[in-house]
Amino acid sequence: MNFEPPIAERETGELIQIANFPDDWNPLAIEQAKKELLVRNVPVEYENKKVEALKRFKKKKNTISSKRRADEAFEWHEFIFNFSDVLVVMLFDWDMKKDGYLRKHRQRKYVLSIVILLILLIYILSKL
Repeated sequence: MNFEPPIAERETGELIQIANFPDDWNPLAIEQAKKELLVRNVPVEYENKKVEALKRFKKKKNTISSKRRADEAFEWHEFIFNFSDVLVVMLFDWDMKKDGYLRKHRQRKYVLSIVILLILLIYILSKL
């Protein structure tokens, strides 16, 4: 498999990242990165220090992005200009809470409750 840019042409820091974060990369890329690190004679001590720094950075980045996701909300202009997209998300995306979009999940519950109440109200009024 050919990667763009080729694994052998990448910087040592990127190769260390590829080799040590297997969840983020293609298994073939990981294998090629490890071989290239051996060819470059990258010392294990350097690799471990770099990996630990990358892991701390990645953990901090994940924490920040999960907080950002939790606070993300539907904006009023999305209901006006992208109503169809918002409607599809509200009706069919049942994994908002699991994906970390806590505020959007709460908004979805409120909107669906209001819609159900409106439908019931219209049904009751039409029967009178």
